[in-house]
Amino acid sequence: MTLFLQFGLEPLGWLFYELSHATGIDGLYYGYTLFRGGGYMFQLWPWHLAASLAAGALVAMLVMRRSRRRQAA
Repeated sequence: MTLFLQFGLEPLGWLFYELSHATGIDGLYYGYTLFRGGGYMFQLWPWHLAASLAAGALVAMLVMRRSRRRQAA
C-alpha cells in the first residue's frame, strides 16, 4: 500500500488515460483525472510519506489479523 501511494497513483492514471482512448469510453477519462490529479496533490502534501507509511502499516496489521483468525479456525 505504501509503495502504491508513493509510486502507483500517477501510472494508474495513465492507464485510465490509455484505456479511455483505446476503448472510446469517455467515463474512463475521469479516472485519469482523479488518479493523476490525486497523485500530484498527494505528493505536494507535507505529510504524504507519513500517511503512506501509516496506510501500509494498517493494511499489514489487517492482513496479519485475518491470517491469525484463519489459522485459529
